[in-house]
Amino acid sequence: MDDTLLLIANIITFVGMTIATVAALFKAKRRVLLFQSANHVLEIVAQCMTKAYSGMVQESIALVYSVILLFVKSPKKAPKVIVSGICLVAGLVLGIVINVKYSGNVWYGYLPIVATAVYTLIVIIAFLSAKDEEQGDLLLKTGLMFNVACWSVYGWFVKLYPVMAFNIVAFVFAAISAVRILLSRKHKRAKPEAISKDPIQDQNQNL
Repeated sequence: MDDTLLLIANIITFVGMTIATVAALFKAKRRVLLFQSANHVLEIVAQCMTKAYSGMVQESIALVYSVILLFVKSPKKAPKVIVSGICLVAGLVLGIVINVKYSGNVWYGYLPIVATAVYTLIVIIAFLSAKDEEQGDLLLKTGLMFNVACWSVYGWFVKLYPVMAFNIVAFVFAAISAVRILLSRKHKRAKPEAISKDPIQDQNQNL
């Protein structure tokens, strides 16, 4: 691959990943989706330039999903679950076909496919389950850690180093967040026990 082309692709990826990071600072859902869509477009261009086709497919599916969410404003769960399910299947099928046909069926071509499929499935489960908020967050953080780990390794093999770097950072933050959730849950479980051992309460109970 031409070094100049690779450099341009890495610059485009860096800009895209920076935009995606900035999106996390916003609270407005529409603005977040717009920034994420811009990142997907740039990633599609960069990965096409470097022939990282399986990743390009996943970014394309993610772009379609983001655009659909911009227009689907229903508060009901069903439409979002259906769209997520369709995108999951499309990402799997197209990703595998493209990786086999255009990327020589390289093993690392399956990393973004598996990463996206697993994370999408976890998001659907967390969305539909009746778990409490902390359990849902922990499930999502675990799925995110798996997702970004796969993308980070993929970024290394396709020589898109900003993908690797930004996803490593995302993994660290997700891991820290997961640990905080676990510590919080442990503290909440231990709190009733601590209260029952209060000497004043025990004394009152004995009266």
